[in-house]
Amino acid sequence: MKTKASFLIALLLTLPLTAEEITQANEVVSEYQFVKPIAIEEAPVEKIAELESTDKDGDGVLDEVDRCPNTKDGEEVDEFGCLIKPDADKDGVPDADDKCPNTLEGQKVDYRGCELDSDDDGIPDSKDQCPDTSKDFVVDGYGCPQTATINVTFKSGRWDIDQKLIDDLQNFALFLKENKGYDVIIYGYTDSLGKAAANKTLSQNRANSVKEALTRYGISETRLTAIGKGELNPIGDNATKEGRALNRRIEVELLQ
Repeated sequence: MKTKASFLIALLLTLPLTAEEITQANEVVSEYQFVKPIAIEEAPVEKIAELESTDKDGDGVLDEVDRCPNTKDGEEVDEFGCLIKPDADKDGVPDADDKCPNTLEGQKVDYRGCELDSDDDGIPDSKDQCPDTSKDFVVDGYGCPQTATINVTFKSGRWDIDQKLIDDLQNFALFLKENKGYDVIIYGYTDSLGKAAANKTLSQNRANSVKEALTRYGISETRLTAIGKGELNPIGDNATKEGRALNRRIEVELLQ
């Protein structure tokens, strides 16, 4: 005997049926006439809400990426929506904050817009011929430590400091105070009159007197070395009075 399902299939296919098969088919139809068909609904499609992109300050940069959301209409902004400030010399420092507004293109500048001064001596790197100068020195226009000397001469056979030499020693002491990086060798000299041994002692006394004077003006004794050179290294002609006067002198050497 055919199943109920086979009868239905046969009906659907419109095959020839016997009287018995027609009776059984009617029973199947009668059995399923009160069964409601299953309604097939389309699965709901979730619509993705489109984000509404806005630009409240009208600067051309959308609010979600705008780091400066309150720029004024017409102001020029960068990719983040922040104001682009005028920078005439294009050194990265806005004109309003630039203390050196005419730096050359390509020069490295500090936060003020001024050329870098790596050793902080007041001379920019491009002009500094002594780029690593210690802060213990006052520098010249090339960034190098300044130098100084003293013009001290003595009467024949004497080593005491005349009053007229005081100003020279005071100025030299001031220089040493401003340039703490220097130590000083003080060389004493004589003319060629007299015996060499006596002249060596005389020259040492002259160097010592200058050293003592500098210490009275506040220079530490540890920075000062006094050496008597006698009648060596003349700078004038010992055959003349004028030459001998030049040779009775003090010279100083500055040591870093």
